[in-house]
Amino acid sequence: MKTKNILKYLMVAAIVGTIFTACKKDRIEEDRTLNEYSSPNSYLDSKKQEEQEFIITADSGGPIVGNQFTTIWGGRQCLMFPNGDTVGLPYTVKLVELYTPKDMIYYQMPTVASDTILETDGEIRVRAFKDGIELMLVPGCSWAIKMPNSAPKNYMHTFYGFPTSNYVNWTDNPASLGVTTSFNPIFTTTTDGYLNSIVKLGWVNCGITRGGGTNHHLSFASTTDNLTNVAIFVYFPVTKTVMQVYGSLSGSIPDGSSVKIVAIAVDGSGTLFSFNQNLTMTSSTAVEVTMAATTDANLTALLNGL
Repeated sequence: MKTKNILKYLMVAAIVGTIFTACKKDRIEEDRTLNEYSSPNSYLDSKKQEEQEFIITADSGGPIVGNQFTTIWGGRQCLMFPNGDTVGLPYTVKLVELYTPKDMIYYQMPTVASDTILETDGEIRVRAFKDGIELMLVPGCSWAIKMPNSAPKNYMHTFYGFPTSNYVNWTDNPASLGVTTSFNPIFTTTTDGYLNSIVKLGWVNCGITRGGGTNHHLSFASTTDNLTNVAIFVYFPVTKTVMQVYGSLSGSIPDGSSVKIVAIAVDGSGTLFSFNQNLTMTSSTAVEVTMAATTDANLTALLNGL
């Protein structure tokens, strides 16, 4: 009888112990708080390429040349106000040049066209203003541009950027943006870059679509960090493509792609955090993100080394 009572006691004790351990574990899980971050936009904006301004005071003269040697040949006769009115002198041309993955990441300007990655050799933004009003090209008119490159390829297309809810999308068909033209999207190569005429002002990308076949996705989660305000980018070294992740799932990534993941965050005290990982995509993959404190110099070096 004693033996039965002892066994009964031991069984009850074991059950109680199991319940206590489970409750304790659940309580620990509930008590664990994730690291929180502020929006990194202010930091990224502080590092991005500045928009250059050129005041045009005459209808003749040399071309506009940017800091990174983007060249623009434009004319006032091809400009109009949104209501169709002609434009007088002077007017302002504004230029942004993004030729490295670092600059594309800082500007949060991915090179993905409708979920298809673009091989890219750079993206620029060309705008014109008069009295604070953004101008348009006259239908049928164009401005010539040259985008610098020491080894240009003979298959790159002129893509135009257009806004979506989260980012700038790209198309090499200006008719889809309401511009009727006999425009040839293929860049002409020169000894030092790409030459073409643009029929719409705004974002311009020197690129070509890549992909097809099997595609995969990256999903992102963390047991240590709230990723809501973490900026996550996927870089493709072979095609110089920058993909930005919105939410927790990447866009389509072609099978066999080698990618470099970079995540950037800033906490409430202004401390900079980062995460990076290299992968070769053979299937859809879950990435466990653990942010670590870093410095501006170290993050800059990381982005320069992409």
